[in-house]
Amino acid sequence: MHPAHRPRRTAALAALLALAASFGLARQALAQWKWISPSGVVQYSDQPPPADTPLRNILARPRPTSVAPAEPASGASASAAEAVQRALRQRKARQQAQRKARQDAQAAQQQAEAMQRMQLCQQAQQRLQVLDSGRRIRQVQADGQQAYLGSAQLQAQRQQAQALVDSSCR
Repeated sequence: MHPAHRPRRTAALAALLALAASFGLARQALAQWKWISPSGVVQYSDQPPPADTPLRNILARPRPTSVAPAEPASGASASAAEAVQRALRQRKARQQAQRKARQDAQAAQQQAEAMQRMQLCQQAQQRLQVLDSGRRIRQVQADGQQAYLGSAQLQAQRQQAQALVDSSCR
């Protein structure tokens, strides 16, 4: 081959490679993400949604190409794919952590409610013991004077205390 033909052939090969790469990039540019933003607006982009977007709000992802290249055209596209995968893994880990935090908070709330029920139960049982003790019980009236409970009042308070024991001491 004549040495004068090498630069033209190299230039033609470079142009052909650039054209092939641009077709590959054009196919990637067509890849669309579709998701619902926190404000409720449907968003479209060739970039993945923000990392805090819930998976249920992602409506569409780019379709994988039917022919996978043997090697990436450039290190940039490989690192971009890795970045997307890393972002998806991070989002999944965050969602799992949030789910666990919600479960832990629910368990703590249930435990606090159980403690309150137990305390209420103890107080109601103590009140019932006092009412059943046979001792005379004084109560402060609306005018600030103290008066002993009559048998009807004593019976009404005993019924209230028993209802409280029944509802909180399960």
